[in-house]
Amino acid sequence: MLVQNRLSHVDTPTPLASAATGGQAIGGKGAALKVSIFTQLADARADWQHLMETGCANPYQSFEWVSAWYETLGREHGIEPAIAVVHRQGKAVLLLPMGAEVSAGVRTLGFLGHQNGNQNTGCWDADFYAQVGREEIEEILFSLCRQAGVDLLALQNVPENWLGRPHPLVLHGAAPSPSPVFMRSLPSDFQVLFTETHSKSARKKLLRKERLLRAVGDYRVVKAQTPEDIRLGLNAFVDQRTKRAAKAGIPNAFSTPVAVDFLSRLLNTEAENRPLDVWFLDVGGAIRATYLCIEHSGTIYSYSNSISHDDMEANSPGNILFLEILRCACADEKLTMLDFGLGAEPYKKAWADPVSLKDSFIAFTWKGSLKKGLDRTRTQLKSAIRNSGYLWPLVRRVRKWKAGLS
Repeated sequence: MLVQNRLSHVDTPTPLASAATGGQAIGGKGAALKVSIFTQLADARADWQHLMETGCANPYQSFEWVSAWYETLGREHGIEPAIAVVHRQGKAVLLLPMGAEVSAGVRTLGFLGHQNGNQNTGCWDADFYAQVGREEIEEILFSLCRQAGVDLLALQNVPENWLGRPHPLVLHGAAPSPSPVFMRSLPSDFQVLFTETHSKSARKKLLRKERLLRAVGDYRVVKAQTPEDIRLGLNAFVDQRTKRAAKAGIPNAFSTPVAVDFLSRLLNTEAENRPLDVWFLDVGGAIRATYLCIEHSGTIYSYSNSISHDDMEANSPGNILFLEILRCACADEKLTMLDFGLGAEPYKKAWADPVSLKDSFIAFTWKGSLKKGLDRTRTQLKSAIRNSGYLWPLVRRVRKWKAGLS
């Protein structure tokens, strides 16, 4: 591998000190590619927005999403931005929103916000994505890591195949990520989707639960638009997630004020196109379920959800809310794909198919090599546990038991 073969030429890492590097030409004499690193997100915004609007990207790596994460959780974690922009003949063809984190003296470069996102793809010019080869990608990554002065590069949760080709950022020796994402195409007729994905008995069961919820009265499905509805939806989401974590022992990624601030920024009521929407199901005057979703380039992304733990829980309000969201998505001619996000929960398997993600690591120093080995071992262990029909249910039971004790 080209990058690995050059490891002997990498000096001791030196963290970025300036707002932006001068850029580094790659590919030899007369090189067409130039890699520049920005430590201020706003300095890369113009190229970022251009690639998001005209190229290939996913919403978890948009400027709005990444900046909301960095200004809250990223700063709390002490992460330093290193936004890589690749130009070819003066035109931006690739942007990788990266960040450097130091742990136990090891400086690791990874995707900004990967801790609270889903798949990571980068933002690409469509022609460049279709044509770029492995050698060019390795040259770009080597230049990026040398300029950022890191011990280890970690490219996590990259789709194995994306937009009709093997993803260029899935490197030689990549390992499976602990969890896949779940995706499928959306027909224009919801009933077609429902029939294809659920047996007759499963459909009858869900529709019976929907009727029971409707019978309570004041049945409303809301895609929040007003500041008041957004506030109600977010407050219900946070409260329900907190109670679920206490009851079942399931980790809550949004348990801190800083994490809630991150979501609040994404749900910004003043933005013309919000990076995130909150849906909720209101039954009998109380919010029984919420869903955080994103609509981007023809795909509706399911980011996170919550349900109330009350007398309506037996009627699966979360599943019924998603049923309603899918009805709306199928009827929307702009939406053609469903992305359920990370995690192999049974309800996702009922609607969509798993899409494999991969983790790639490249060490640039002996410290990076040591951490690479530890990280890969940890990833393999997590994958084995999550994919085990015995171990993963056992983990969930232990979490619930511990939550009961506390």
